[in-house]
Amino acid sequence: MKMVEADRDAALHASFTQEERLATGRHVHLQNNVLTFGCLVEGALDPGRLRHAFLTLQQRHESLRLVFPEQPNGTGGTAELRPPRDTSFHVEQVTSDAPDAGLRQAQALVAEAAAAPFDLATGPLVRLLCVRITPVLHLVGCVVDHIVVDGESCTVMAEELFRLYSADGPDATNLPSVRTQFPDFAHSERLHLQGRTLDTLLAYWRRKLDDVGAIPRSHLRDLATDDGRRPAPERRLLVRRAVIEEPRTTRLRDATRLRRATLTAVFAAALKDIVRQRRLSLGMTAEQAGDVAVMGSISNRHRRDIRHCVGYFATPCVLRTDLRDAPPFTEAVRRETGTLLGTLRHQEVPHALMARELDPERYGLRHRDDPAAVPGYVNFDVSEAGAAWAFTDGALRVTMVRIPRDEVPRGGVRLLVRDEGARVVVELRTDASRFGPRWAEAFLADYMSLVETFTEQPVP
Repeated sequence: MKMVEADRDAALHASFTQEERLATGRHVHLQNNVLTFGCLVEGALDPGRLRHAFLTLQQRHESLRLVFPEQPNGTGGTAELRPPRDTSFHVEQVTSDAPDAGLRQAQALVAEAAAAPFDLATGPLVRLLCVRITPVLHLVGCVVDHIVVDGESCTVMAEELFRLYSADGPDATNLPSVRTQFPDFAHSERLHLQGRTLDTLLAYWRRKLDDVGAIPRSHLRDLATDDGRRPAPERRLLVRRAVIEEPRTTRLRDATRLRRATLTAVFAAALKDIVRQRRLSLGMTAEQAGDVAVMGSISNRHRRDIRHCVGYFATPCVLRTDLRDAPPFTEAVRRETGTLLGTLRHQEVPHALMARELDPERYGLRHRDDPAAVPGYVNFDVSEAGAAWAFTDGALRVTMVRIPRDEVPRGGVRLLVRDEGARVVVELRTDASRFGPRWAEAFLADYMSLVETFTEQPVP
């Protein structure tokens, strides 16, 4: 795709992914539509200087200054650039003198800011909180609407914010130049994805997704509930975790390398095989149970000129693998590797455009007002050890910390795998109104047992 600069004097196009949200869920305020990250700052911190760095960061990345006005005809697929603003920068202070308790209070303040809806038409769509815990300990929390950033953008924002903070001037940051702004990407995407080019790229997804269905919740729910109790009456987050520690982590990495696979392929294949087994236990035929599709995400940052850019480049994707013949798990991993490679080769087509062209009712309505109207599906996500980030400058040390939030999976079930180097954390999140604790604990136990078998199989 050739990058073509958008005319800033004309109406700017939203990307296809942004347009999907504007068309089907502009006023839907779910935690899934918000990204947050926290930076724990050890050392003296100047809020005024941080405010200036925040404004400079907005000036540097146009995506942080976008808004999406509503149009009289209800379309609203356009974007506008606004000047940098500090109205969404706030300084807070917690009351606890104990650092651990103070950090929890600070995280709660950031989570509270994330719960407040954004107005996509007027903005700003990014908020920054500087929370003082002690004179030499602060939590800097960022809350940004997903429509303007993706997960990798958050790491870029954190690193650049504190480089700008520590620099003596804008020329002393040693930051890479931003060669492509997100409005230019959105403009180039529309020029590229049309006509024969679009038809060729869509042909892959037509073949790959022919007759596929999102995973209905009835195919996953275990009818045996906890102690005879029904699931929760309302949408609520339920989390269960498992950890792979050393030396099991090393054995898993060695087995993966020897089979020329990736951890992503191993964990994705295990998820699909457990779904297949669950379906069989509920009476589905082998033909039905073994055709497994889950929702994943790809970064879509294969272009060098956007690797350090802030924007919503990532796209959801449908990962479908044929396990109808109940293959050995090592073979399932091999097939999953093929599924992932095929997806990466065709990631230029954003899911929103693919859904619109193929079957919007099945795939493209993830932002409906009524969460119950969203087709049930399983979401799968892996974050690698490289996602961790830290910054040190003199007496200042900054590390990223999580902001706990009640983010109920949009499709009902979400499996997250965090590769932290020395250990791997597996987190199963469910909508407790659909899948209760007993179901989640059994599902996760079976899943972890299957992953463990990968290290025990002989290498051919």
